[in-house]
Amino acid sequence: MLNQSLEALNLPNTTWEEQPDPAELAALEDIRQAGWFDRESPILVSLLDLVEAVSAVSENEDEVLATVAYMLESGSVALRGEGPQADSLLH
Repeated sequence: MLNQSLEALNLPNTTWEEQPDPAELAALEDIRQAGWFDRESPILVSLLDLVEAVSAVSENEDEVLATVAYMLESGSVALRGEGPQADSLLH
């Protein structure tokens, strides 16, 4: 079973401890399937909306933080401000 799990992650030459958390991978896969990673330009989203969306598919705060950090670093999402001043910048 363990070997099959490692093969499914497509990381056969690493130990289990070196593997990403399966729950993190599942959250990222859910987000990818929703189409978040299929766009060329980043999705503009508020930090609150991003954290809430990732929290909905994550098991704990560590997963939320890791996933949000990855999404921001990868450029798949970009933060937008909140309130009337931020809205005027988008129009």
